[in-house]
Amino acid sequence: MKQKSLLERVALQAAHLVPVARVTSNLTAPLASISFDDIPHSAARIGAPILEAADLRGTYYVCGSHVGRSFEDRQQHEIKDLIALFEAGHELACHSFAHPDTRKIDDVTRLADIKANSDFMATHIGDVNLTSFAYPYGAVSLSNKAFYAKQFSSCRGVYGGVNAGTMDFSDLLAVGIESRKHDMGRVRALIDEAVARNGWLIFYTHDVEVNPSGFGCTPKDLEDVIQALCDAKIETLPVRDAAIRVRSTYNAA
Repeated sequence: MKQKSLLERVALQAAHLVPVARVTSNLTAPLASISFDDIPHSAARIGAPILEAADLRGTYYVCGSHVGRSFEDRQQHEIKDLIALFEAGHELACHSFAHPDTRKIDDVTRLADIKANSDFMATHIGDVNLTSFAYPYGAVSLSNKAFYAKQFSSCRGVYGGVNAGTMDFSDLLAVGIESRKHDMGRVRALIDEAVARNGWLIFYTHDVEVNPSGFGCTPKDLEDVIQALCDAKIETLPVRDAAIRVRSTYNAA
């Protein structure tokens, strides 16, 4: 992934700071979600069994155009991987079809890309309702936040932190599990914050391999995060289900 310029980083930060879809949380207990972007086949073939061994299910943000291809030097999912994830109860979500920088395309192109991903899923998987979205490259602007917030129940970014109180469902905070900078001390501190604030903590990664890419993690990294969540007794749900819980008045009863 190309390094962003200083000007681009400033623009991204400015867009991130302006909420577009405010949701006031009704959580009375902390929640967590674990998600995977792009879906390298190791995320499905190694990552999913790790979650399932802990009786957890994750969210897999799918790019239909990646099927059977290599992307950023990692082999991507095959149809059989998506079928296995769906049948095991993991959430299949939208990461666009062609993985564009969605800041740089217009609404007509954005809509066509969403439809292409939905058509891909309908053709190969069946009746899958894609309600969650994650921005390719984590790239947000006021324009694309406003657009995608109208198309999906939740949109996830890559800015780290705990979602609590009033959340921006157009750009949910998420914490990367990336071996190159993985820090379990920071993970535990974020878990403590989620417990203290009844917050929603979303983790994300890409590949799950012994020798991961710069955007992936090792199996042990993933296992350590899951164990820390279990130790803190934080319920871990797919993003779709956690988003429903955040909005549900049942939590406040």
